[in-house]
Amino acid sequence: MKQKDMNDNFDSFLEEEGIFESINRFEEMVNRNRSCYFDVHEFESIIDYYLDQHNFHCAKDAIERALKQHPSSSAIKLRLAQAYVQNGKPSKGLHFLREIEALEGNNSDFFLLKGTALNVLGKREEAHTAFDRAIQLTLDGKDDMILSIAYSYINTRHYKLAIRYLKLAFEVNPKNLGVIHELALIYEKVDQLTESINYYKKYLDLDPYAEHIWFNMGMVYSSLEKFDDAIDAYEFAIAISPDYISAYFSKGNTLVNSEQYHEAIATFEQILALEPDNTQAFTYIGECYDKLNLFKRSTYYYRRALAIDETYSDAWYGLGMAYFSMDEYAHCIELFQQANSHDPENPDYWYMLGEAYRKLNILDKSAESYSRAVELDPNDYEAWLSHADIFFMEKRINEAISLLNKAYEYNKEISTINYNLAAYYLYDNNLKLAGKYFEKGLRINYSEHNEMLLRFPITTSSELFSRLIKKYKNLSQ
Repeated sequence: MKQKDMNDNFDSFLEEEGIFESINRFEEMVNRNRSCYFDVHEFESIIDYYLDQHNFHCAKDAIERALKQHPSSSAIKLRLAQAYVQNGKPSKGLHFLREIEALEGNNSDFFLLKGTALNVLGKREEAHTAFDRAIQLTLDGKDDMILSIAYSYINTRHYKLAIRYLKLAFEVNPKNLGVIHELALIYEKVDQLTESINYYKKYLDLDPYAEHIWFNMGMVYSSLEKFDDAIDAYEFAIAISPDYISAYFSKGNTLVNSEQYHEAIATFEQILALEPDNTQAFTYIGECYDKLNLFKRSTYYYRRALAIDETYSDAWYGLGMAYFSMDEYAHCIELFQQANSHDPENPDYWYMLGEAYRKLNILDKSAESYSRAVELDPNDYEAWLSHADIFFMEKRINEAISLLNKAYEYNKEISTINYNLAAYYLYDNNLKLAGKYFEKGLRINYSEHNEMLLRFPITTSSELFSRLIKKYKNLSQ
């Protein structure tokens, strides 16, 4: 290390030690209800510390004490304004900024704070002017100033403006890792995933041993369904940090998504080597064996998870799914009920409980379970369809129609909702509405009408449906 770097680090250490000494002295003064003098610089450090911690109560106390000792200090008033802006009161912050503007007219931090307050208040042009002034006044660290401006726009969800400033910061300093990281994150947020990958790669060009960046890049590759690239990225993260549990889980899940179940099992077993009581890893191994149709083996792993934590609802659910796949419906009802008892707000558990009851022809309980599932998740169209099908089986056509009309409010673009409504209206001799929903179903997914024809025999002899099928067959070719 160069002598200058050593000196800089030592100076930074001494400065940090001095700040904590001031904070300790201030807190001792408050706790003992004594009076003690601090110069403006010390108060600035104390207040900045509390603001960084988002401890507004202590920050406000420090500001009030600072103003009693230094009533004319514009630096302290600037922090008072900052406290109000950070605490969601930008108008009050602007009030105090106006009081000191004449004194702080050459302070870049003043204009950064002013722009931030104006941005929160939706005053875009004024905010832009203040931010530009902040950039102009910044001599050193211009890229970090621009990054702070970008954060203001990120916090108000103006992502296009944030990207504009982040790219400007990148032009100023293409080696600023904070800027590159934010660009990668924000492109991911706005679903421009290829751009996100590009900036993660730029980051890794500068710091190839940043395991969290490899991990994030793996997540983006997974979203792009580039599973091999995702797995490679997770493996780099693990190589750098061998106890990176999240990377193991993400690698395992990606292997599952690419149907590499044996490799996924091996990855989850690596987690167990690091954390022998990890219930999630045991449960995921069970799910992999389910995918391989090795249900007896999967039950072993679910039970291992439950031996560690008998309240772990996912393991109860997985165990229920394994027994459902083995056609042991009476047993899986008990298991799904256990899952529900530990997590009653999960719609999947209620849906599968409904399926199990239906297999045993306990239709009233099945309907209750489906009803609870759609109450928790109105977009669960399969639960709506299953519930309506029970009404249909019981020849309660009008109730089936009524139920699917409610489902339609949340699932207009689901072809099977439209096809089933069409069939029910046909059974009810309402040709107008039958044709309306059948045509909508054909527009959404033409090929799925075949399943409807098989499920509802009456539909095969409908001239209206035959004409519509012919029409949309020609359109789909």
